[in-house]
Amino acid sequence: MSNPSSPATSTAAGEQQLHDQDHRDEAALQQEHAAAGIIPDDEDKLSPPRCEWEFRLAATVPSPALAGASDSIGSLDFDPTGRHLATGGIARKIRIYRVAEPSSPAACICVPAKLSSVRWRPGGGEAVAASHVGCGDYDGVVTEYDVERGVPVWERDEHEGRRVWALDYARGGGAATMVASGSDDRTAHVWDPRAPAGAAGSWATARAGGAVLCVEFDPAGGPQLAVGSADRRAAVHDVRALGRGPVASMDGHGRAVTYVRWAAAARRVVTSAADGTHRLWALPAAAETAAREVRSYSGHVSGRSFVGMGVWRGAGLIASGSESGHVFVYDLRWSKPIWVHPFSHADAFVSAVAWRQLVGDDNDGQLVAGGSDGVLKLFTTHRRLTPDVAGVGDDDVAAC
Repeated sequence: MSNPSSPATSTAAGEQQLHDQDHRDEAALQQEHAAAGIIPDDEDKLSPPRCEWEFRLAATVPSPALAGASDSIGSLDFDPTGRHLATGGIARKIRIYRVAEPSSPAACICVPAKLSSVRWRPGGGEAVAASHVGCGDYDGVVTEYDVERGVPVWERDEHEGRRVWALDYARGGGAATMVASGSDDRTAHVWDPRAPAGAAGSWATARAGGAVLCVEFDPAGGPQLAVGSADRRAAVHDVRALGRGPVASMDGHGRAVTYVRWAAAARRVVTSAADGTHRLWALPAAAETAAREVRSYSGHVSGRSFVGMGVWRGAGLIASGSESGHVFVYDLRWSKPIWVHPFSHADAFVSAVAWRQLVGDDNDGQLVAGGSDGVLKLFTTHRRLTPDVAGVGDDDVAAC
């Protein structure tokens, strides 16, 4: 008989405990996946993506810039009602479009610098249109504008003149809404807009190993902020204790992390990088910090430029641009795209995308894509009752 206290027996017992824990973790993960409509990786390899969605081009909006002028779109955002769209880019303008009649801007705000990010401040719910738009610019300034009057409400420039790459608002609305910004100075600031500029305690800081290229608050209203940076890493911070470091880390991309978005399932984050992949992560339990990579998505081209990435949380779909000049859509359940649409001419690429996010609207949606040539395209999408390929046009490539 073996001595129960011998090293061999202890090792075997430890391995059995780890084995049992792995089974428990895997069972819990499968339950979360089932709730979110995500299938396991082995099924992903055996089953091709099914075309459950129908996409239609609703409008093509040409660039309003003068011929020959550079008008690359860097950021897009639907307002909380889904009726208005804000765009920003290198043209130094925030353009506001009515989604129902997008042929030309309904309003335009001239700004002093090129824009990398635009976001609507959350309003009083989906029935009430937001009236303020925040933006981050190449001069390192974060500004919020009153759309109706076209004037700044507040601005902050504590990023020391280093380019601001990303901006987001915490959910909750009202004047107390927090704002996060990510910059070339390797920091993500969380702002209290009510405090005077430069006032002590008006912002808190999370630090990264490279330029912070993307930020997003937990859309469910939790105290978490997801951050991605040029050091190939992404992290989740608790905004109540930013100085303590991340509560979760995502390490696996081969190049700079350019976008980070929360998925619908609890404790799920999607990242995008200049390595040409999007990745779905399961955040760890409280006692750990390393996130688990659930799936990687590939097919689009992203190596030199920001191409946009967005998650339609209600439907579990990822949209992205591509340096190939196409719009890609992925289902969270499968690694390969379910829909690819040629967007523009050979010299332009898709530089920004956004989904309309309306609570409870999981079967009918809108997707907007912007190009490096300033062109906008709006698509409608509808979930089919049965997964078939009827109605797919010649310009639409479905991976099924």
